[in-house]
Amino acid sequence: MDTPETTPSPEHAPRTVDKIADEIAAQLGETEPSPRKQLKRAVRILGPAQVQALLDRTLDIERSGGLMLPDGSRRRTPGGVFFYLIRTTVAPKEAYKILRPQPAPAPAQPQEETQEPAPVPEANG
Repeated sequence: MDTPETTPSPEHAPRTVDKIADEIAAQLGETEPSPRKQLKRAVRILGPAQVQALLDRTLDIERSGGLMLPDGSRRRTPGGVFFYLIRTTVAPKEAYKILRPQPAPAPAQPQEETQEPAPVPEANG
């Protein structure tokens, strides 16, 4: 007997790395491109389950009053707590792959003007 094909409903569709990272970025209040890229790398390298566990721990810390900066001047942002947890609880090689600074894109080189070759004088003769 043939079974009819079913299309998964949107709430059951698999979530992509980008989608998961975007959801976490929203929960952490991260809007800048650099931390959003780090979140995508975290999901790719650590996997959704470990990243969710770090997010849960971050939210627990926030509910408990947050985490101060080392100099005591202010609380870390939720994103700062999340990345602090990556830096201090994830294996150093993985943490580096996630948090490493990305090289700035090379500035666009000015287009060289292409000059038409000089006309060759005709030989008279």
